Amino acid sequence: MRSALPTAVCTGLLSVCLFSASAEIPNEKYGQLTIDQLPKRGLVVNTFDLKTLFFDADTQQVLGIISNGIGANAFEVDREKGVIHTAETYLTRHTRGERTDVISTYDLRTLSPVREIRIPPKHASGSPQRYYSGVVSSDSVQLMLVTNITPAVSISVADLNSGEFLNEIPTAGCGLVYPADALSFFQLCGDGSAQLIQLNDKGDELTRIRSEVFFDLEDDPLMEKPARQGAGWVFNTFKGKVFRLTTKDNRIEVTSLFTVGDENGDESGGESGDWRIGGMQPLAIHEPSNLLLLLMHQGGEGTHKDPGTEVWYVDLATGRTSHRLQLDTPANSILVSPDTAALLYTSSIVEDRVHIYDLKTTVLQGVLTELGAPTILQNL
Repeated sequence: MRSALPTAVCTGLLSVCLFSASAEIPNEKYGQLTIDQLPKRGLVVNTFDLKTLFFDADTQQVLGIISNGIGANAFEVDREKGVIHTAETYLTRHTRGERTDVISTYDLRTLSPVREIRIPPKHASGSPQRYYSGVVSSDSVQLMLVTNITPAVSISVADLNSGEFLNEIPTAGCGLVYPADALSFFQLCGDGSAQLIQLNDKGDELTRIRSEVFFDLEDDPLMEKPARQGAGWVFNTFKGKVFRLTTKDNRIEVTSLFTVGDENGDESGGESGDWRIGGMQPLAIHEPSNLLLLLMHQGGEGTHKDPGTEVWYVDLATGRTSHRLQLDTPANSILVSPDTAALLYTSSIVEDRVHIYDLKTTVLQGVLTELGAPTILQNL
């Protein structure tokens, strides 16, 4: 009993002391970090797993994360307006239930959603594919186009200025979205041709034309993962033929450029042998140097999805391979920043990382890790 009283007193005093100390601590204020100035060279890393990461490529610092819906294949960046758009799917029971498809707009400063445009609940999202969507614009008009597969193929058209769904255009036999001049876009067709559709500012179809057949779907298919060059696109076939699609005098102009690694245009020390282009995002173009960058691997027929072990530097004007960068980690995707002193990005879903190189010197500048399967890379 004699020891109990001091213990009780001490316990009481301790409670008073703790209460007094906690009362003096100010209440914590919750807030949100903002990106007040976009970096000169920003990188968007899409994990195709309901989240997308944003990095400052020069400092390798993460800027933030967007928690997006299902099937957000590509992000349409508008730096001038400070927003980014993507097509997404939401289910009421996460993996099942009623489906809602929307084009979501996120504020680039806060990475928070600011608007949704409801579109038909059938946008294509079965695999990481940059060109399920695209934006075409003319003067003050901005239209976002989203590919639908049900399995019938069509394009949903939405007005990004008014925030309204406008139209659905059937495109049987042709698919995907490759923006061209003004309010027009290319598609690839199953017969080995390309299609060009011209819209008006209400999202209605004005004209539709086809190119000549320029690739053999059976013998040497065209990869649907090109790189943009101005208002045109550079494509490659499985066997390394390179084509450019542009428009001229209201028609599609297909130009056969060269075959990658052809011994007559290879300065890299020999024939291409069994080297092939492959990966999820295998092409990039650095316009200031007119350079085509390719993910290359050694493999035979049917290896067009294999990751690249080298990056080949090919002159778009001559087809000559001037350099072959050997990669420490095989890469599934490639991207280059658009500035003169450019950075080269290669990503690996197996190693879960993105390597950042100086394009000109090929010196490794940094490695981004713990990303969660980096699939599609885009410039911010």
